[in-house]
Amino acid sequence: MLAHPVEGSVPTIFDAHTFALTAHAGQLDKGGEPCMRHLERVANAALARAGHARLVDGLDIDPMRVMQAALLHDVLEDTPRTPADLRAAGFGPDVIRTVLILTKPQARVAYSERIASLIEAGDFAAILVKMSDTEDNLCPSRIPPNATFLRERYATAFARLKEAATAAGYTGR
Repeated sequence: MLAHPVEGSVPTIFDAHTFALTAHAGQLDKGGEPCMRHLERVANAALARAGHARLVDGLDIDPMRVMQAALLHDVLEDTPRTPADLRAAGFGPDVIRTVLILTKPQARVAYSERIASLIEAGDFAAILVKMSDTEDNLCPSRIPPNATFLRERYATAFARLKEAATAAGYTGR
C-alpha cells in the first residue's frame, strides 16, 4: 500500500500512479495487457484535455488532480480498495469525488444511464476522464472484431461526453 505522504503535503501524480499500480498488481485489461497501460493512456489523454481546458479555454481546472483521478478511475471498481483507502493515502476530496463519480455502481445500470448520471453530476474532471477512458476503449485492440455494439456504445458515449464538455466551455478534441 502507498505510504502516507508527508503531513500537510498533497499527493503527487507519482503517488496516484503508485497507488494504482499496487492496487491493480497482476490485473490484465480487456486487451490482455497489464491494467496500468490503460490507466496510463487514459491519464495522459485526460491531462492533455485538462491542460487545454485550463490554458486555452481559461476554465478553472487543475490538470494534476484530473490526472490523479484518471490514474485512480478504476481502483474502486476493480480492486478491493475503498474511498477510505484513498483518504488514508492523502488524496483530496475533489479527487475522491471524481473517482466515485467514475466508479460503476454496484447495482446493474445501463451504460447509457451511467453516462447520463456522470454528466448530470456536473464534475468537469469526471467528464474529461471519461472522455479519455471511452476514447481508449474505442481503440481497435481493445474491442473484439465482432463487437460492433461496443464500438457503437463507446462512440455514442464519447459524443455525449464531448457535447457536455463543450457546453462547459471546452474547445478541445
